[in-house]
Amino acid sequence: MPFKIEYKVILYLIFSLSFSNAFSQEEAEEPKEEKQRNWVMNGYLKYLQTVSYEDINGEWLTNNIIHNRMNFKWYASNSLTAIAEFRNRIFYGETVKTIPNYADIISRDYGYMDLSFNWIEMESFFIHTIVDRVYLDWAHGNWQVRVGRQRINWGQTYVWNPNDVFNAYDFFDFDYEERPGSDAALVRYYTGATSSVEFAYALGDSTEATKTVGMVKINKAGYDFQFLGGRVAKDIALGLGWSGQIKSAGFKGEFTFLRPFKNYSQEFWTMVASISLDYTFKNSLFIQTEAIYNSDGATGAPGQISLFQSLSVRTLSFTRINWLTQVSYPISPLITAGAATMYSPNDNSFFFGPNVDISITENFYFLLTGQIFKGSAASQYGPGGTFLFGRFKWSF
Repeated sequence: MPFKIEYKVILYLIFSLSFSNAFSQEEAEEPKEEKQRNWVMNGYLKYLQTVSYEDINGEWLTNNIIHNRMNFKWYASNSLTAIAEFRNRIFYGETVKTIPNYADIISRDYGYMDLSFNWIEMESFFIHTIVDRVYLDWAHGNWQVRVGRQRINWGQTYVWNPNDVFNAYDFFDFDYEERPGSDAALVRYYTGATSSVEFAYALGDSTEATKTVGMVKINKAGYDFQFLGGRVAKDIALGLGWSGQIKSAGFKGEFTFLRPFKNYSQEFWTMVASISLDYTFKNSLFIQTEAIYNSDGATGAPGQISLFQSLSVRTLSFTRINWLTQVSYPISPLITAGAATMYSPNDNSFFFGPNVDISITENFYFLLTGQIFKGSAASQYGPGGTFLFGRFKWSF
């Protein structure tokens, strides 16, 4: 397949060069010792090796990703900050060859602005870039305003976040720590140290994907509470979340109620709720458990599920109930081991994910992890197979 360069590539180059020139000019104007730098640039470089199979005695597939992330932050004034972040990835291996339209699936941008593109597409590899953060942040007194592609994080629990109506989180996409952003405007007014009133408006890739939601945060009896309401794509949404402690254990939860905007009087409410508990022992052993309930979830096997579909509050769990247990323990100051399990009693399918994280130097890490899915072909976790990952990461 011949490689193709789109208009977005040109815009990306202009955008990157503009930031680079701005930073270079800032350094050239005055010696560093006379003027404090008003910009920050950092990022990382990762190499991820994946081996996957459905049957250990069957065909094994390999996939490789070279992943570079760049983060830029420019303090234009005491009140105004400009942020831009993007990820560049090179995909190559058997997975690229065997999955139809894999490059197109990866380059799909669900935001209002299409800031995702493939530089080169060949039979066995392609190069992809996405700008997942580009926004202005203005803060003055108790007010904060953000406009652009940003992360609006309203979640409280760890894995399943019904209150996170703007950016549903995929637990299995562990290589994307920053999580997706939304093309949105956010206005926040702090009414106290731990309380605020927020309003967010996000545009999607279609009119029906638009989201308009308000939220109030308060602190009572040692707990942080949040209440939200508005329109989330095709639904009316009402939500409640909290974060606090029961003695020494963390206690968090989220409830969101959804009802279709059209034919409102003829439809029923859907409830998606998650509750989590976590505890750290004196020897630093960390244990966490979390459950999710989706009133629209299947009470049996939900049927075939695409591994590439976009998540939403309604699809955080395809079965009615899911349960997570997760543990981690620092074997030494440089090595941490852990494991996570998920189980759906509705279809008796489960997931198991062991991991070992090694700090080689201050900014160089190695991760060894796996994702094992078991269950019937039509179950929530059954079709996944087994994935083994090895990842090197260098931060700068």
